[in-house]
Formats: sequence, structure tokens, C-alpha cells
Amino acid sequence: MKNPNLEAVKKTLRHNQFPIDIVVETISYCNLKCIMCPQPALKRQRGEMPLEVYRKIIDEVAKESPSSNLWLALMGESLLVGHKLADMIAYAKQQGIQKIHLNTNAQFMDSEMSEKLIASGVDEIIVGLDAFTKETYDCVRVGGDFHETIKNIEHLLEMKKARGVEKPVVIIQFIVMEENEQEEGQFRDYWLSRGAVVKIRPKLGWGAGVEANNLNLPESERNFPCPWLNRTVSIHWSGKLAQCDADYEGNYSPGDIKTQTIKEMWEGELADRRDRHWKGDFTHDLCKNCRDWQAGRSEFYFPEEEKAKG
Repeated sequence: MKNPNLEAVKKTLRHNQFPIDIVVETISYCNLKCIMCPQPALKRQRGEMPLEVYRKIIDEVAKESPSSNLWLALMGESLLVGHKLADMIAYAKQQGIQKIHLNTNAQFMDSEMSEKLIASGVDEIIVGLDAFTKETYDCVRVGGDFHETIKNIEHLLEMKKARGVEKPVVIIQFIVMEENEQEEGQFRDYWLSRGAVVKIRPKLGWGAGVEANNLNLPESERNFPCPWLNRTVSIHWSGKLAQCDADYEGNYSPGDIKTQTIKEMWEGELADRRDRHWKGDFTHDLCKNCRDWQAGRSEFYFPEEEKAKG
């Protein structure tokens, strides 16, 4: 496993007046049972975000910080929302959100869905694949169809090329784990050759939700605020807000978007939690056993760089 570059992480830390990353859970159901995700054991009620809640989020982000990143992700497969997902993305674009990222396992990204996503204006589609071979994929992304996923990804890439469009940027993600680390090089080389961006990232523990033996630094090295806490909020399908993905159950929620604003919660309870971190106090119940602070930054590889090398 790679050693995280924590110095690079520290350089990104600053006090933000509004979250830089807003993660919106459009749905909390998923068709897969991936081994690096706590979703299969989710205890809170599952559901789909009402449109009025989604629009309230979008309207506030567009007003307060349209340059913040909107991530359609968290504890569900966003494409399960169906074709209205493209309309939701288009609404955010119309309101002025500048950068929209969609995380998906691509199982339902057929030709019609790909057409709608391209037309929606989504900036990036990040496909969680995590394997070069079917055998490894079946081990990691339990319940998925490897060949169908590959077909869907390659069709999206071909569709983009045929239309001559730059967006969405297609990013194929590889979470490094003991089960797949031997395939990282093959994975990277293959998808770069297909014209995709490749994202390599470490396995996370989701707080205490998943075992992540790669996050094994001593507590003595925890001398900087958590980057997730300082950049991010997650909003569950119900409207409940969480400080980060580690609170995927919502047990430490500072409030609800249906009755409060993101800004109110960011400047209230979440500000107190951030202040504790800046003072070196990591004893909040959600933070004290979380090791995701040490994951470092993801690595990105671009097909243009590979062409330049050749």
C-alpha cells in the first residue's frame, strides 16, 4: 500500500465560509454490496430524496457558493432514481452550480441514460470499478455485472468521442485494497488507453464502518484538522445533514435541511466541531475513532499525459 502524502493535504486546509463539497444523497438504495462500503449494513431508513428538498439544497448552494462542488453520491446508486436524475442535474446547472460530479457503478448507464447524462450538463461521471478482471470485480463489487459495466463505460466514451464533446469528463476509479492491488497498473494503463481519466484512491474506513488496515498511522501524527470536516457536508435523502461521510447513519447530525439552511448549520454546531479540530481536540464521538484523516489525496492520471510520454 502507498504511504499517504499528508503534507500535501495540510496545504489544502483553510477556514471556509461555506462547505467546498456538498454531497447529496439522492437515494439510499443500492444494487451492489461492495466490500469497501458500509451501505449493505445501513441501519437508518432508506428512501429517495423528495424534489422539494433537493431544490432547496440547490437553490441555497447557487446563492451562497455556486463554485462549491456538488456530489451526487453517498449511500446509494444515483442512477436508481431513473431518468429524472438528468433533470435534477439540469436544474442545478440552470441555477448556476458550476461543478457537478456524479458517482455511479454504471450498471444502469445504458445508451439512453448516457444520452440524458451528456445532455444534462453534468461535469464529471466517476465510475467505481476497482478491478481489471472479472474475478476481482466479482469479489469486490458483489452483485455487479462486470461485462455489462465495461460495455456501458466504453459506450459512454465512444458516445462522447462521436459527438466531439469535452463533458462529462469520465473518471474510472480504483480503490486500492488487498483484494485488487495487484491489478492497479493494468487497470490504469487500460483505461488511459481508452481515453478515460483514472483515479486511484485509498480505501476509507467510513469512520468505523469498514475495516481499513491501510489506515495504520499512529495517533501522534494526527496534528492537523480533518480535511473532510473542514471541506464537506453530506445531506441524506431525508434532508438530515451530516458533517461528513463518516456519519453515514446520521447519528451526529447538526440539523435538517427542511427546517434549517446549510449555512446556519455550517456556522453553528459544525463550526464548533471544526474549531475543536483546529485546536488539536479530536475527542468528538464521531471523530475519536475515525482514521480517514490519514488517507491522503487521490491520484489522477490523464490520457493526454500518456500520449505525451509516447
